[in-house]
Amino acid sequence: MNNKEENDNFGSLTQIAYKMIKEKIVNGELKQGDVISISAMAKKLNISRTPITYACQKLENDKFLTIVPKQGVIIHAITINDAREIYELRAAIESYSAKRAFSNITEDDINYLENSYRKQVEAVEQNDINSFMAEDINFHRYLLNKYGNSQFFSIINNLYDRAFLIGVESCKNSLRLKESLNEHRKIIDCLLKKDKDGFVENVEINILNGYTSLIATYML
Repeated sequence: MNNKEENDNFGSLTQIAYKMIKEKIVNGELKQGDVISISAMAKKLNISRTPITYACQKLENDKFLTIVPKQGVIIHAITINDAREIYELRAAIESYSAKRAFSNITEDDINYLENSYRKQVEAVEQNDINSFMAEDINFHRYLLNKYGNSQFFSIINNLYDRAFLIGVESCKNSLRLKESLNEHRKIIDCLLKKDKDGFVENVEINILNGYTSLIATYML
């Protein structure tokens, strides 16, 4: 194997490790506050220490974990301030994108959102918070993608994984699940009525209400 092949293989292993570790954090297998050594993680994922270390450095940069010398990594606990920053950034980017994307949204797009909404309803009826949040993120990601700003998408795409973790906490309140459904319904209805201002307003309301609900959950 030549140097280029070795570098490509190393880069590929790092990306695989990054994706696998992040998935374990997002799905809750690695919980906030958990401490795990690089060696233990390498053994668990059957990947050597070096790609795991580089993957963890990238995950630290993305604020999913903290590397502690001679201990390993600590899964990052999302604070209220973290949540506020994430929701505010999402609200700013997504409401701006909604305003610019409105004229690009077609009947096929609305049908896609209606199908997403039906999946959300099913998840709420089954009290499946993880499935609901996965579809909630899909709903918002689809709308964001309609504007077609790759820089916005690059900035916010990673936030969606962190927003998933926050949303799971927020939606442990069953009332928030129903509220979020109603807010998504209003977003779709505004599109059907060709109400641009209502559409943009309800996208922002839906995002910021998630933060408000989270605050209430932490205060319980």
